[in-house]
Amino acid sequence: MKQILSSIIALLSFICIQAAETPVEYFDCGNPIKFDNTDFYFAWSAHPNQLYYIQEYLPAGENFEHYTRMLSISVIMVDSSPIDAVKAKIAELDERKKTDPVTNYVVAEKDGEYILEFIVSDSNNGEVNTVETDLHYYKSMMVNGKKASVLFFYSTRAYGDNITEFIQSIPEKRASWYKAMEDLHLNITLKELD
Repeated sequence: MKQILSSIIALLSFICIQAAETPVEYFDCGNPIKFDNTDFYFAWSAHPNQLYYIQEYLPAGENFEHYTRMLSISVIMVDSSPIDAVKAKIAELDERKKTDPVTNYVVAEKDGEYILEFIVSDSNNGEVNTVETDLHYYKSMMVNGKKASVLFFYSTRAYGDNITEFIQSIPEKRASWYKAMEDLHLNITLKELD
């Protein structure tokens, strides 16, 4: 079970994000979703195997090629402790540190739910061109009457000349991001699709 969950989490981390012309809404959880005083609209989805669903949401005017904020929800229809997913992601980040010196993370836990905050970067010819800060909120939920592992994932990015200012702004934005995650009370219902 842990190996399946680790594989699914790894798939999430390496999935190539491309906006489909008509993405399928595999589950209902609201659209738009209000997060940190911003409306996020359904924009992309995938259902790579029988147990795993992911939907991604962007603010109006944003696109996947050059977004600054994105909200993602993954539903894994397995009864597993959130700590297993946290450990799998931490192992991935520890590996990434070997080639990305910006990579760092911190974990917060409350009542068996976890928030993993991390920062990563992308470089070209030794020059950092993108920095991304992510919050992963791992929790167990009932979905369609079954226990599921759910990941709420908020991503913010900066590019080029905006990177330094972005990094400096993280401490003042952090409390708002965490509160928005804790206030994100969504009811998720898988749809029956033809």
